[in-house]
Amino acid sequence: MRSVERIMLFLLLLLASGFEQGFLAEPTVGGSSEGQPGIQVLFGLMYLVLFLFLIRKYRKTALFLIQKEKWTFLICCWVLASALWSVEPGATIRRSIALVGTSLAGLYIGIRFEPKQQLKMITLVIGLGAIASLVAGLLFPSIGVTSDGFWGGIYHNKNTLGRMMALGAVCFSILALGQRRLRVGRIAMVVLCCVLLWLSKSATAVVVCLLMFAILPLRKVLFLRTRSLAAAMVAGGVAMTAIVIFTVNYVDQILDALGRTSSLTGRIPLWQFVISDIGDKPILGYGFSAFWDSWEGQRVSDAVAWDVAVPHAHNGFLEMWLGIGLIGLALVIISLARNFLFAVRAARAHREIDQAWPLLLLAFTLLYNLTESSLLGINSILWIAFIANSFWLVRTAEEEKYAEVPQEFPEHAYSS
Repeated sequence: MRSVERIMLFLLLLLASGFEQGFLAEPTVGGSSEGQPGIQVLFGLMYLVLFLFLIRKYRKTALFLIQKEKWTFLICCWVLASALWSVEPGATIRRSIALVGTSLAGLYIGIRFEPKQQLKMITLVIGLGAIASLVAGLLFPSIGVTSDGFWGGIYHNKNTLGRMMALGAVCFSILALGQRRLRVGRIAMVVLCCVLLWLSKSATAVVVCLLMFAILPLRKVLFLRTRSLAAAMVAGGVAMTAIVIFTVNYVDQILDALGRTSSLTGRIPLWQFVISDIGDKPILGYGFSAFWDSWEGQRVSDAVAWDVAVPHAHNGFLEMWLGIGLIGLALVIISLARNFLFAVRAARAHREIDQAWPLLLLAFTLLYNLTESSLLGINSILWIAFIANSFWLVRTAEEEKYAEVPQEFPEHAYSS
């Protein structure tokens, strides 16, 4: 049973990474399963199996953690409720159910696996994607290279390849720093991920990867005393301000090297239209993931005049505000803040770098969310990992809280 479970979780994460996109006759622009009935049915079946596993083996633990980590539950409920006022109720209901399934997968992984195990699972999936993308780009360019010369690998889409390779570079770096065993091979995979990342020419992914590489050495700052930590945070703020000023002053040169313009390939005009539409329904929004299927979304898409229809707001916070309104956005921000506090505490309590994985994943997700939509992702490996870490952090906090009276904490299974 355990081997079946691991194989299914591996396949789930593989599909959630967008691995299958390069082999489809009509892959989607964003690398999602939207518009692919077969893939959606497969996701649905896997979510159903995980739900049955939870009910059969981990029901008490799941209910206990959902009660303690209520923000994820409230977010899912609000997303489902948004169908009541959605401009496209059918789309909202369908995608809300998919988001609940994605979150359920995160809950299952958070119950069953420690951060190091989660990290290795994600790294294995991305590592296979990197090797397959290299083969596809070199031997099968019709699959691995887009018509405009950018690499998409087996993900077919350059932005999906860039996102996965940026995450892969961070994951392999964490493993290389944490263990001497297999370090050479992991460093080689970091190099491969970086090469593929550059070939993708995904500006967001390149910038996020560079920022994460800058953050990794700063992990040791977490172990400073309170006063020293405060001073380090002030110094970090000054350094970040300097980086921002430098970026603003040299933005044209930086973006030109990535083949982009100072308008971030049309994102700034897009954001202006999105903010204007948010003002019409600021509290409740247009319904989860419904705006871009409506005539309002079509109007914005026509106004920005991109080569393809606009799939989302290209800023996760604006996209959430657009879909689930200020109330839904507030729920997500509260969840993020709570996760950040728990992740910092977990990282400070253990010197092993894999215990900092929840904090580093949160940093990656937030950075990526500035110009893409990584939060509330349907069938997305990033959202699965985010939810898994959310429940693991709560699980760890509750275990520490009840360490002296373990009978009050429900039994749960650990993977071997």
